[in-house]
Amino acid sequence: MKKRVGIYFIGLLLLTTMAAGGYKLFQMHRPYIPKITPERDAQRVNEHVAIATRNLVLPNGPINKSTVNSASVFLTEMVSGQLVPAQVGCDAEGDTILLVPESPLKLNTTYRFHVTSGVRDVKGFPVKSFYSDFSTGLLASNGLNQVQFCKEKLPDTDGRFSSLVFGPDGKLYALSIEGLIKRFSINPDGSLGAVEDLYGLQQAYGKKTERLAIGLTFDPKATADNLVAYITHSSFVLDNGPDWDGRISRLSGHDLGKVQDLVIHLPRSAKDHLTNSIAFGPDSALYIVQGSTSAMGKGDSTWNMREEHLLSGAVLRLDLKHLGKIPLDARTFDAGGPYNPFSPGAPLTLYATGFRNAYDLVWHTNGSLYVPVNGSSPGGNIPGAVAGVRSAMGKVYKGPEAPALFKVRQNQPDLLMRVEKGGYYGHPNPSRGEFIMNGGNPSDAVDPVEVSGYPVGTKPDPNWRGVAFNFLGHKSPNGIIEYKSNAFGGALKGKMIVARYTPGDLVILEPGSMNKDIVNFTEGNAIIGFSGFVLPLDLTEDPHTGNIYVSDYGTGGIYLLRAVTNFQKGQTSKLLFANRRY
Repeated sequence: MKKRVGIYFIGLLLLTTMAAGGYKLFQMHRPYIPKITPERDAQRVNEHVAIATRNLVLPNGPINKSTVNSASVFLTEMVSGQLVPAQVGCDAEGDTILLVPESPLKLNTTYRFHVTSGVRDVKGFPVKSFYSDFSTGLLASNGLNQVQFCKEKLPDTDGRFSSLVFGPDGKLYALSIEGLIKRFSINPDGSLGAVEDLYGLQQAYGKKTERLAIGLTFDPKATADNLVAYITHSSFVLDNGPDWDGRISRLSGHDLGKVQDLVIHLPRSAKDHLTNSIAFGPDSALYIVQGSTSAMGKGDSTWNMREEHLLSGAVLRLDLKHLGKIPLDARTFDAGGPYNPFSPGAPLTLYATGFRNAYDLVWHTNGSLYVPVNGSSPGGNIPGAVAGVRSAMGKVYKGPEAPALFKVRQNQPDLLMRVEKGGYYGHPNPSRGEFIMNGGNPSDAVDPVEVSGYPVGTKPDPNWRGVAFNFLGHKSPNGIIEYKSNAFGGALKGKMIVARYTPGDLVILEPGSMNKDIVNFTEGNAIIGFSGFVLPLDLTEDPHTGNIYVSDYGTGGIYLLRAVTNFQKGQTSKLLFANRRY
């Protein structure tokens, strides 16, 4: 009797039989899928989503494209089990598995994406079976399947840029993390022309002295002939940084060379929770996102045991009309300073509180203020909540009570907040009488943004306003804009675009018309040109063309996303399977 020659898989072992008799046993290195877009358990996903594996581990070489078919890669509805008609395949390199539904998915429906061991690599090794669930949004996304951008890395833009903004002169201003501002003219095709280096901020502190600069915005009343901008900055150090080091300065003149400090001695963490981005509100006041000084509200070793201050971890409001004598010393009375933000007529006040580290903010045309927040990694400490404790503000805390938690092992998610005046948004600060982190742990069920270390029954702070959107896990959502162009027939107008640092993409958030929380979420890979970055940090839109400019901290430069307005219906799947990276 002849032995059958071949390759057989036994668990994690590879058995090879040979014509001459005998066999060889090998350890099998199977390909596997560590990440997926949309993310596992993602909510409010755009119904036009394209599904793609990410960072596919291929120890033996690329995927055998002939094994990727409707039998090995498919999408089903969770409740009914119904198969979703779709195109499946690989990208040109054979390292990304793709599925594109032939029609928009149903709204408010949960789906499961399957990859079976029928998918094999070029050496014949099967992919480890994989599945991932996601749910679609509540409302239709209004034609985003026709939105696409042509992405290109712009030459001569080397630098680590923390903020990008268009000035009243129509030029692009790129603020580097070292405090240098580069000013670019814009060519008709959206590419960048002549560049000028503006050293005003650096020169104000010495001969080209570096400053750790984050936020940049122009005064709404500034003109091309009368440039006025505002900038946030601190000492150029990211380890063991000095407290009370944050500043807000006014820059003016043709080269922004006249520098005036408006506010000094704002709180600062030992690391990178800083006085971050700034934006003018509809009331002509300046709004600032001020970072916290700790991981979870109580001093910890990672953050040099620095405790929170009255103005840390908050959205601040600066009334420029009532600023008075400058610079304003913002060191607060809780730390022996002169400033009381609660005094009548105080120009710098707390607009809302409880923000661990918000990098950027945007005032939407719907009247809402939206702020993405970076949640904490494990290891932080949460202060205990005891009724009767008096805060630095003089208020007596009335509850709810909760024990202090040390070296918390739970990741805190990244969130989008729709900010209301006077609201609390989850990052504790004992100096303000805010003790309960996020949603507490009120019930046996999985509660919204719960802290599992709390005893069941721990209620959230009565002033906690909840979240507008949960990014799930650590995505580091940073730069945010509202897209205002009428490009693509207005399909993207009014939606927000957020740069996610860790996944390396831009995502789209659509606010509702009623409560204005997020009703639809579109992953970066669903929009051509929105994925494949390294560490995108900030972005801005050219109001004249709808083009988007993105600063990528990972590559050290600026990308142009040119709006492609001659997009024809039906091109989506062809472009997704074209030679492009995810």
